[in-house]
Amino acid sequence: MKYRNVIFDLGNVLVALDNEACARALTAIGCERLVRVNDDPAVRRLFDQLGLGLISNVQFYAQVRRLTGTTATDAQIDTACNAMLTVIPDVKKQRLLDLRRAGCHTFLLSNTIDIHWRYCVEHLFPYNGYGVPDYFDRAFVSQVMHLAKPDRKIFETVIEQTGIDPHHTLFIDDLQENCDAAAQLGIDVYCNAHFNDWLSLEL
Repeated sequence: MKYRNVIFDLGNVLVALDNEACARALTAIGCERLVRVNDDPAVRRLFDQLGLGLISNVQFYAQVRRLTGTTATDAQIDTACNAMLTVIPDVKKQRLLDLRRAGCHTFLLSNTIDIHWRYCVEHLFPYNGYGVPDYFDRAFVSQVMHLAKPDRKIFETVIEQTGIDPHHTLFIDDLQENCDAAAQLGIDVYCNAHFNDWLSLEL
């Protein structure tokens, strides 16, 4: 093994995303305003607060209804938000299992919300009887940590809580700014430009 530890991002590294499917699903339940997350400060603030765990899921649903005027149920909002999460290919799940069997410590570090994480855990990660505890020594999720990449502190927290040596660690993420933040702490990084690129790495 080249690395003792590998830290994986979730979206666009392990799980394939379909933003258009999510936009269609949100529009269908009267939540079209949420699609404009990058152009609407109130929507951006709402998702930022949820992603950092500053508001609960229940508060999020209530705010969604207030901002959009929709009468959509919590479950409908969940389903629409999760429409962007399409698949974690079996080849990636098998790779995670193989890494752990070879003695590599694997971790997940994701800026994600509980709604998305629960869906991945329950529907996308299961494979031949395996699940999240089989793939990762530990999973770190921004909504639980109250921290988000590229904040340096989120990487420092992972290092502190796992005891890993940054100089024997690889971090795989699809955003350069997140990779840059990890690299400042001595972690090797790989920016995953295309969904399956990291599969060809020697880990």
